Amino acid sequence: MPSNNLEGNLKKIAASDERLADLLRQSYDPGYPEIRTAKSGEAIPVVNKKCLHSTYNPIAEAQKWMESCDLHANDNKTYVLGGIGFGYHVDELLKIIPPERLIIVEKDPGLAAAVLANRPVGFLPDKVRLLVGLSAVQSFERIIRYCASQNDEIFFLEHPASSSLYPDFYITLKGIVKAQWTTKRGGYKILLVSPLYGGSLPISYHVHDALNKLGHRCELLDNSVFYPGMQHLNDLTSNKNHQSRLDSGLTTLLAESVTARALEIKADLVLGMAQSPLTPEVLRELKKAGIQTAFWFIEDLQILEYWKALVPFVENFFAIQKGEYAEKLKENGCPFPNYLPLAANPDVHNPMQLTQEEESEFGGNVSHVGAGYHNRRNFFAGLLDLDFKIWGNDWDNPGTLKTALQREGERINTEDSTRIFNTTKINVNLHSSTYHDGINPFGDYLNPRTFEIAACGAFQLVDNRQYLSESFEVGDEIITFDSIQDCRERIVHYLANPHERIEIAGRARQRVLTMHTYEHRMLELLGVIAGRNPHWTPQGGGLPTAEEIIVGEKPGSALAGVMERFKDRGPLTLEDIASEIEKGEGELSRTEGMILLLNEFRRWGVEKGVL
Repeated sequence: MPSNNLEGNLKKIAASDERLADLLRQSYDPGYPEIRTAKSGEAIPVVNKKCLHSTYNPIAEAQKWMESCDLHANDNKTYVLGGIGFGYHVDELLKIIPPERLIIVEKDPGLAAAVLANRPVGFLPDKVRLLVGLSAVQSFERIIRYCASQNDEIFFLEHPASSSLYPDFYITLKGIVKAQWTTKRGGYKILLVSPLYGGSLPISYHVHDALNKLGHRCELLDNSVFYPGMQHLNDLTSNKNHQSRLDSGLTTLLAESVTARALEIKADLVLGMAQSPLTPEVLRELKKAGIQTAFWFIEDLQILEYWKALVPFVENFFAIQKGEYAEKLKENGCPFPNYLPLAANPDVHNPMQLTQEEESEFGGNVSHVGAGYHNRRNFFAGLLDLDFKIWGNDWDNPGTLKTALQREGERINTEDSTRIFNTTKINVNLHSSTYHDGINPFGDYLNPRTFEIAACGAFQLVDNRQYLSESFEVGDEIITFDSIQDCRERIVHYLANPHERIEIAGRARQRVLTMHTYEHRMLELLGVIAGRNPHWTPQGGGLPTAEEIIVGEKPGSALAGVMERFKDRGPLTLEDIASEIEKGEGELSRTEGMILLLNEFRRWGVEKGVL
């Protein structure tokens, strides 16, 4: 009977989603999950020793759950159910919710396949959407795609037993739904704190762009303007103690500016990046003021350990490493470490058409963009006979590598890096190490170039990394090497087979666009914060949309008439409305004149510092 049910249900699913049907068929295991029989006779799945329904009467349990949800059919809502179990709660839900308004999200493909095998054919109506085996971000993107309109309110429902199995997944998904719903009224106000210099600085710009594109109000506190001052202070003395005290004083000053600005703009979140000038004292002040804090540590936790001073005071800590490092974070006062890998910005990292002069300058058969770490100096000596170019800084005393070093080892900006990726036939991406002579056999995290090169539609060879197969299909979307000889052989092969390079690079680019952009990462980051802090709402209450203003007015009112032109524009400020009116021609209506007058008062208040 189970196999008949499975095939019958899969056939119905395949009619609208063949890929999902294939996934479920491949995921089905007759021995998974353990199945017990409730006293009332229904099959009960048991996963990790947890029963997903009542072993006494799962239907009665589902009915009580429905009563606790206090739902009423609403055609303007999309209902998202987290966790399918064996579907007894789904049966009750469908007695109230129209099937076209229900989306079920299940993390475990094996469990989803089992419910299809143990429930009657067609127990899920055709119009119910089923999302299985996706990340929280991917699930959210599908949910948005399935909503009847952009103005649909998404109502998230939790199946308690499923949530307890995969708490991080469902907390994050629920948080993403909540965080993005706030964008309909202006979103969160976020103060993003950049470092003064280094690899985190350009990533700060990408994060800023991503947060604003998502509909939040992100302001960048760009500390790079202080970098010349820091250099000047360091040049004042050769005494290491004095240099350290000067650096500490500058950090304290810049950290205090974070508090000042966050309070000034009434920030909902202060987000720091690796090397951002934040101190425990400032983080305590921000928490006292009710402002959420987050830190994205995009460096190696093993090499740079300044994170130990910050994690006890940061409310939401994100890192590009996990596993044993998550345990170390917990040991140092971080209760919920979050893994968040790097990404690419498709608006910056993309295929480019370059001039002949640019092709000549930046192009080549084989190249590397990056700093002169110990392992790269040793490894790249074995590539010098392959028309190899090295771009980047910190290559002092290059020795035999001098012939490959471009621009005498100056720092390469983001724009030129993208040009190099695009015009190089084979980009060699060797992750840095200060203590290995070549490839780090224990390397885990992925550097930004892994995603940036791929986003450009460019071809790369990358040293094998522990997390690589989680982000790309190795061998199909990205090619790895394990030794200098392996790297050389692959260079020779792919130089001789350009069609293979193009196909592999194209698939890698598509992977990045669908899973590894900074918008994806910021969706997850905000989802984690909003999910773990259910009462976190924008301090200002958000901004209204034209549609909301019209609904609040009497039919035919003058203000409603003015707001008609602002429909589908999202959240609006008074400045937005006034600026549009100022661009118009003809005589102003009384209502338009009042809006312009109010905006002039607002501008005056801002100028005088009273608003």
